[in-house]
Amino acid sequence: MGMIATAALVLVALVLGAALTLLVERLSTPHHVEPGPAQAADVRHSLVIANSDRWLLPAGPVVALTGVALALVVLPFGPGLIGRDLGIGVFYVIVVIDFVVLGLALAGWGANTAHAVEACYRIIAQLVAYVVPLGLAYVGVIMMARSLSTVAIVEAQSGLWFVVLQPIGFVLYLVTGLMQSYRAPFLEPFAASIGGGVLDVSAGWSALLWRIALAGVLFLVAAIGALLYLGGATGPLLPGWAWMIIKTYALMALMLWLGRLVRPFSTAQMLALSWKLLIPLGLLNVLLVGGLILLGVGP
Repeated sequence: MGMIATAALVLVALVLGAALTLLVERLSTPHHVEPGPAQAADVRHSLVIANSDRWLLPAGPVVALTGVALALVVLPFGPGLIGRDLGIGVFYVIVVIDFVVLGLALAGWGANTAHAVEACYRIIAQLVAYVVPLGLAYVGVIMMARSLSTVAIVEAQSGLWFVVLQPIGFVLYLVTGLMQSYRAPFLEPFAASIGGGVLDVSAGWSALLWRIALAGVLFLVAAIGALLYLGGATGPLLPGWAWMIIKTYALMALMLWLGRLVRPFSTAQMLALSWKLLIPLGLLNVLLVGGLILLGVGP
């Protein structure tokens, strides 16, 4: 696919995906439940922040949105509907999606307010909490597919989805995916106690970009989960893109529903959950996948 066609595909996927994500979140969020960060972003016309950094603060949402857009390049939404099929596609996604963390940290530090800087520290701590177990959720899939290519991973599930062979890995991905997308119960960087964190120091075009980026990261996490564990764009009768949309938003709805069943976690509780439970589960999943491969189970 040419560069212009790739850019157009990514732009369409990002805008439509973010818009539908906002709609799904709004329809599925009860009034008594704290909304996700994308819904909480208030698109005010102007906001003047004394002592803020003139470069870091506005760079934050641009960096975050760029990370989401770059990650979408390697996601196959159907046969031929992919920007680039990179041989290291999954590793590439893991790297560029964390531009969202970088953007949030830049904006929080650049705002130079007590609440925004506190949000910056919480964002980084949350990254430390989820990055290792999330990586282990990826590793089990990569081992069984014997490839880092997103297309190859989908093709490897033509006979049986990996969620059947790796239920522990799937559950691990659901939990760490909620952490990565900053949805309940992992909303600490956007808590009301710090005024919404970075969102409290955003206005105008900056707040609009944050809304798209934070909706986009949830869409991206759900789409990657559908690709890794639910066979991506494969399925009978319907076209591939339709299956990808159905699986992505079904997984998103499941994640949002499960997240609201649990009370909010503090940053310290997230770190404890990660090191005491999620990482051991991830290592167990890798061992079980290795055993299945030795037994000849799977693709």
